Amino acid sequence: MTAPVRLDVFSDYLCPWCYNAAVRLRAIQQAYGDRVRVHWRTFPLISGEQPDRRVTEKTREGRRRVGAEEPGACFVPPEIAAPLPASSVPALTAAKCAELQGQAAFERLHARLFTAHFRDNLDISRPDVLRGLIRETALDLERFEADYAGEAYEAVLRDCAEGAAWFGVSGLPTVILNEKLSLVGAVPTERYRLLIDWILAGEPGGVIPLTPDTRGAAVGQSPVGAQEPGR
Repeated sequence: MTAPVRLDVFSDYLCPWCYNAAVRLRAIQQAYGDRVRVHWRTFPLISGEQPDRRVTEKTREGRRRVGAEEPGACFVPPEIAAPLPASSVPALTAAKCAELQGQAAFERLHARLFTAHFRDNLDISRPDVLRGLIRETALDLERFEADYAGEAYEAVLRDCAEGAAWFGVSGLPTVILNEKLSLVGAVPTERYRLLIDWILAGEPGGVIPLTPDTRGAAVGQSPVGAQEPGR
């Protein structure tokens, strides 16, 4: 039996293209079942603190444009001058806390963080907001608090370091297939299928299958990803 295809997905909950990719990769998981293993990895767009970030018309237009490309993602334009998260790290750390509580716990919070930010326009960098989402998704709050400042935060740093040093990640989302092929950006579902099917078939011919719009997606190219618009 062919081993499952491993997908390492470097992502950030503040990146609208990562939200689109999450919707499409969920469809991939449902279609392929045990033949794929998706590992979500953290790669913060805002690794420090950028206080007083605010919604602008550019922010709203960027989300409208990204949302138009994926009907399965729900984007609600935020109000002009509404506060934006000051850092990527709190939400990413929260996701690592959820992962420590099991795959089902992670999947619940993972999906909710995207909708909290892009549909409900919540500030997912705020501790009180994150605690509310932890309760809503039925995670163990006491364990979350214990893991947040320790093991989970260190896991975020490890993912980021490995992404940059080993895989050359510089744009989001980046999906690494079996630690050797990469797709950068929220690519169409069919593009994921093309490479997964080729790997599952034993990589016939030893030549990566490329359609005209997949050229430049293989490892070795300089990835340039789309990010959440700034102020």
